[in-house]
Amino acid sequence: MAINLRKKSIVIAAFTFCLLVFGILSTYPRTGLGEVSQTAIFNMSSEENLVDKVFTFLAPNDTLRFDDFYLFEKVNYYMLLEIVTPHDCEINLTIVDPVLDVYEVFKTEVNISQDDDWFEIPFGTAIDGNYSFIISVECELNLNLHLKISIDSDDKCLYDMIAPTFLERLQLYQVNKFANGTVVEHNIDLKTDVSYRFFLGRVSAIGGLSILNEVTVEYDVTDPEGIEFTIYQNKTVGSVGTMKYFDFGTAVEGIYSVKIRIYCQVDIVNIAYAIAEDYSISTINNGTLPDPDPNPNNGTDPNPSANETTRGYFYVPIEWTLTFGLSAGGLVAILIVFGAVRRKKDSVSLRTN
Repeated sequence: MAINLRKKSIVIAAFTFCLLVFGILSTYPRTGLGEVSQTAIFNMSSEENLVDKVFTFLAPNDTLRFDDFYLFEKVNYYMLLEIVTPHDCEINLTIVDPVLDVYEVFKTEVNISQDDDWFEIPFGTAIDGNYSFIISVECELNLNLHLKISIDSDDKCLYDMIAPTFLERLQLYQVNKFANGTVVEHNIDLKTDVSYRFFLGRVSAIGGLSILNEVTVEYDVTDPEGIEFTIYQNKTVGSVGTMKYFDFGTAVEGIYSVKIRIYCQVDIVNIAYAIAEDYSISTINNGTLPDPDPNPNNGTDPNPSANETTRGYFYVPIEWTLTFGLSAGGLVAILIVFGAVRRKKDSVSLRTN
């Protein structure tokens, strides 16, 4: 009799435990239980190589040209030049865009003894279309040069240097070509009493020139009432990879004129710029309107809790609640079963005596 009761109690306990395990597992999400993640298939690099090869250049001068490379606008491209034989030389890299504007992006004398063995040249595009790349080398002896031209389609001009919070609130984003003295003007609708951040940076390299005064900018902002704010006057833009920015707070709402003038010592250069909303400066109360009634409900607060001290609360996920409830229920059931068995055994022993 006691053996049968013990077997029954074991069966009941095992059944209760199975129900408990099933209840716990049912509270977990169904994904991830032996399923293959679909996103893993697409987790691939967006980098692509247009050229990646070693080329021989013959003394005293030689030229290598690539035509009809289709480049996308507002994207950064990178050219890697690496001398892989122990020779000194002079290298020039020229890029011709779809409208035949010429960019002199690299020009330098390479001295291997001074560890001048490789260079990376950035080039951000302003327009899309077919580009030509021309590499010319002047050398006393034949040499080999590794050339790599790559693109990362996710690497947009100036984007990596702007915080994501500003990228979410962009009002203007542009990459333009500038010759010496070129002026661009944009009309943009801005709110009143709001601070905006203005960004600007050069995205195409310049060869053979020092950074000092190679590219300068004049920047003016005119508000809807015709008031002009001069921001930069003959200010050096800086090299690729650096960025200038300033904050501009508005006093009136309407169409603002943004005027940018670039001076440069080369035929053409690409400049990227952007405008993003930052934060609200004031509550727009200029004293001409009455202050709002601090007690608009005549002393009756429709939401009394709004005037009380905020109290924190602890959130318990539903999975935890179910797991705890099932565990506690299972434990109580097991205790009840064993208690009943024990009482039964005691009563039987009394009878036998």
